[in-house]
Amino acid sequence: MSVPKEKVDVILIYAITPLHVGAGRSGGAVDLPVQRDPFNYPVVYASSFKGALKSFCATLYNSPLEDGRINCEKAGICCCLFGPEKGDETGSGVISVTDLIPLLVPIPSNTHGYIYGTSRYLISRVTDLLELTSNESLRSAIKKFYGNSSGEVDVAGLKKPLIKIENPTMFTGLGKLSEKINDGITVLEDDEGSEILERAYIRMTRNKINLSTKTTNEGGLWTEEYLPQGTIMFGLLVPSLPKVNKYCRNHEEICSDNCFANQYKEFLKMATGSESGNSFYMNLGGKETIGRGVIKVSLLRE
Repeated sequence: MSVPKEKVDVILIYAITPLHVGAGRSGGAVDLPVQRDPFNYPVVYASSFKGALKSFCATLYNSPLEDGRINCEKAGICCCLFGPEKGDETGSGVISVTDLIPLLVPIPSNTHGYIYGTSRYLISRVTDLLELTSNESLRSAIKKFYGNSSGEVDVAGLKKPLIKIENPTMFTGLGKLSEKINDGITVLEDDEGSEILERAYIRMTRNKINLSTKTTNEGGLWTEEYLPQGTIMFGLLVPSLPKVNKYCRNHEEICSDNCFANQYKEFLKMATGSESGNSFYMNLGGKETIGRGVIKVSLLRE
């Protein structure tokens, strides 16, 4: 599969509320940790994000989940873009989704209250993904993360360089917390990045109460992990063409460029509320009923 770089969409994910995309139960200090990569950095794996996009799409077309599945006949565009349901051997989705990489995480600071931090490893992961796109301005902006220090910031008792980002327009309008980026960011070395960023993650202990005795049920005490509100993640939406998929509405055997463009445009119009919209809100991960996982998805286009 060869995709022209100009057809790849860059997305930023802004966590409005704490985010828990879980990795299942763990035997460690945290019972329900977030997903992590082999180097112990948080990540949202592509399958989790794609599933959330598909569920969100279904709500746009008034197709509620039934036993965790959507009605592809009612919300065909969702099954065209993100793939049909398991057991439906009618093709695959026409969009490929990458993992979401935490580019900037708000971390506690003794001198600034909080400051946005990242690491050289995370910047490298984002830079590799950017090679799949034609977004030169974004590549240039990421390079400025290694700019000259404009002062110092105390993070976890360590004095770290404070780096001012010139014209950080890529983060404009994400949210109020992200305005702190205007004060500068800090870039952590690889031998300290994972450990220091750990201080930003939220660990919440919850329990299940026996209503009769007003005490905790046996086995009813557990700890959950969240990425903090204000976390900014990076990913790509990549056309995966051509594909055979009967839910693509052109009724052709193969969905190619024009078919994809029409389906994708319709989805974005429904999601953003306008033909020129570039952001929308949705839920990602678990604990939705207690207000977790509300995110803003922003498309970065030149």
